[in-house]
Amino acid sequence: MLLSGCTTIRSIKYGSPSTDTYLNFPLDTIKANDVPENVLISSPDHDGYFENSKFSGGRFNGESVSEFFSKVRGNGALLIIRNDTILFEEYYGNFVPNSPSNIFSVTKAVTSLLCGIAVDEGYLSVNDPITKYLPELENANPIFRQLTIEHLLDMRTGLDFKEDYSWNPFSKMASLYYGKNVINQFKKLHFKETPGNSHYYNSMATALLGVAIERAVSKPFALYLEEKVWKPLDMEADAFISLDDAEHRQAKAYGGMATNVRDLAKIGRLYINGGVYDGKRIVSKEWIDRSTHSKLENEAYSYGWNNIITRIDGKDVVSPRFFAIGLFGQVLFCDPSQNIIFVTLGDKKGCEYHLLFDDFCNLLSK
Repeated sequence: MLLSGCTTIRSIKYGSPSTDTYLNFPLDTIKANDVPENVLISSPDHDGYFENSKFSGGRFNGESVSEFFSKVRGNGALLIIRNDTILFEEYYGNFVPNSPSNIFSVTKAVTSLLCGIAVDEGYLSVNDPITKYLPELENANPIFRQLTIEHLLDMRTGLDFKEDYSWNPFSKMASLYYGKNVINQFKKLHFKETPGNSHYYNSMATALLGVAIERAVSKPFALYLEEKVWKPLDMEADAFISLDDAEHRQAKAYGGMATNVRDLAKIGRLYINGGVYDGKRIVSKEWIDRSTHSKLENEAYSYGWNNIITRIDGKDVVSPRFFAIGLFGQVLFCDPSQNIIFVTLGDKKGCEYHLLFDDFCNLLSK
């Protein structure tokens, strides 16, 4: 009975994470409207470019998009939209329209969006120390007083936490994902450097951010997301967020969300449109700009999003194309200049999908 509650035992029992791992945890539901508006249009008169064309070069060898993805994606889905019109929509393996799938670290971009809304509403500031919302951390380590909300958003925390995705039931990542009572895990954290000094991607940063948001707004993550994003954006289906345990119910804001390709595309659409949906301001343009315009010194990462790094005149340059990415190649990719959005979900990596979508954008621009 004692061992059954152990993190290591749970990680061995459930094994390596997959697209339906969220079902192993207690869940909160993020409810959609009863009759959602049909925002994304599936039009029969589009030009069929993605269905009919064969691509060569780079990752392609005379294959269509469908042929390529059926080979590398396994169970999964691919959606391409432009100007709110669906250009390509296909499901592989056991995926069907509106299949919920764990989106892993794409969740971080959704958490950032929720943080931006909380900032707009005056519940918190990016300059606030984390101890304003988790005062119990002051006694755990005085360095927490220097750790701000912005440090968490930009992954400049200084935390000694290794983001290890190899299946290791004894790793810190396994403890975070399979452990119970994440607040107790926060109290045991150590720092390897002063917050703000350098960028190091780690999920513990967004775990802290998620709890800070919940405490600032005095609502569970799922309910706040439902009220401020899911229903206002006319999402097509309920989404889910896994929790640390049934007692403490802290959302896994770093990687525990499950949703579908169409609803993720609407998040991308909101960002491309500068934070406005159907004439309504959902989040400030300033937050959108800060999230989608990163810097090389932060490894092209900003507020839960990444920018494509391209090479111009022998120098690395940050591209305006931005994306959120998850553990198994879950990708939400946006090209604002062409108003095109790619979303793929599934349970195999198989390809660096964000780079593939960048190649597509280059082809379309010609």
